[in-house]
Amino acid sequence: MFSASLRLKLSVWNALILLLVLGASGGIAYAYLSHTLLKQLDQRLLSMVDEGESLATDPLDCAEVAAFARRFRLGEFYRVVDDRGNYLCDADGLRKALPPLQEWMVEAVRSEGPLLTTVPFTGRHALRQLVLPLGRQGDRLLFFQTAIGMGRVEQPLRELRSLLFLYSPVALLVVAVCGWFLAARALAPVGKITRAMREVNAKNLSHRLPVGKSRDEITHLAETFNAMLADLEESFRKIRQFSGDASHELRTPLTILKGETEVALRWAKHPDEFRKMLESSMEEIDRMGRIIEDLLTLAKSDAGAKSLVIKPLSLSDLLQAIYLQANTLGEPKNINAHLKLDVTEEIRIMGDELRLRQLFLNLVANAVNYTPEGGEIEITLSVADDEAKVIVSDTGIGIPADHLPHIFDRFYRVDKARNREDGGTGLGLAIVKSLAEAHGGRVAVSSTPGEGTAFTIYLPVQGPSERLVNRQPIE
Repeated sequence: MFSASLRLKLSVWNALILLLVLGASGGIAYAYLSHTLLKQLDQRLLSMVDEGESLATDPLDCAEVAAFARRFRLGEFYRVVDDRGNYLCDADGLRKALPPLQEWMVEAVRSEGPLLTTVPFTGRHALRQLVLPLGRQGDRLLFFQTAIGMGRVEQPLRELRSLLFLYSPVALLVVAVCGWFLAARALAPVGKITRAMREVNAKNLSHRLPVGKSRDEITHLAETFNAMLADLEESFRKIRQFSGDASHELRTPLTILKGETEVALRWAKHPDEFRKMLESSMEEIDRMGRIIEDLLTLAKSDAGAKSLVIKPLSLSDLLQAIYLQANTLGEPKNINAHLKLDVTEEIRIMGDELRLRQLFLNLVANAVNYTPEGGEIEITLSVADDEAKVIVSDTGIGIPADHLPHIFDRFYRVDKARNREDGGTGLGLAIVKSLAEAHGGRVAVSSTPGEGTAFTIYLPVQGPSERLVNRQPIE
């Protein structure tokens, strides 16, 4: 229905455009032809003005007037009349043919000279009239009045009108029919795209629309739809993976809680046994709490509701505090942290200090978890091109190259069993990336298995752009 409607609209618009073109071009042609033919007729009449002065004889010679009329092929349409309306010389029967001179015509000839006007005629065509002043004879002013039939003007114009009215509907009909079939041909790819899109659903997002070889608008439309389908497919894949991972992560502590509770109800007899069970349950509850809190943070970020309290802060002081916390976190494993400031002055940036602290602590905690006892962590700060660069590196186990593209995915683990033992939720690096991008920055990673990993955070000194900032704090 949509295709047929658009097809009809295109056909109608083609016909309307042709109608406007025909109307405009026909009107211009009609006006030009009318002007040209009338100008030629007037030139013929005005050609006798100079010789007309020879008719002013005293007494008036009507034979000379008749000879003058024959020389210019005036036929019966001529006469000599005075300013009182008396006819002095005329052709037979002209007295009834030409209308008498009106007073305004006499006054116009007196003041401006020869006068050209169009006058009605009892015949088929009107007449183009010329009035010439012949001078005075006594107390009278004489005029030579003549006219030429306007058939040579009106007949071509009438034929042109007939031609326009006859062939314009035919041209409109031909264009409408051709436009109908051309519109069908032009909209055929749209119909294919529509049918293909109807076959796409959540179960077959891998389906792609046919793309033609011609680089026209329809091809660009199909490519745009295919790109959208690819994005949707990737989004659905991540949602399915996220749902499965989240269910798995929450089911594990719930299963442990259920099992330990059942054991306590069946077998625990002494308060110490109940305490031990409750402490284990609290660990699992804390773990679920961290997972839910991290999920809430990421959900707000995905929904565009991640708010930042942007204000000036000292990045140098913030990293100094992170360095002290890194030493505290690494103390149980005898891991030493180092702070390297490749700057000559205090570095101040625009950002949310709380969220940046969370970002760097996640990286430090991640480094401590994956660095063996006696290892080292280094935090480096430098600035280049109005961009702060913070590197958090370790001498840990490293990350295999095939895992690097996925480590920022939610719940992704290189070593799932080891990460679970360390108490990780699999969301820390996803939060790091989210917070870095919320500040208008980015995060990069490089790693060598067995030697260590380095995470690099780039943050604009001027802070995130206004479109990324909602100044209401996260609740």
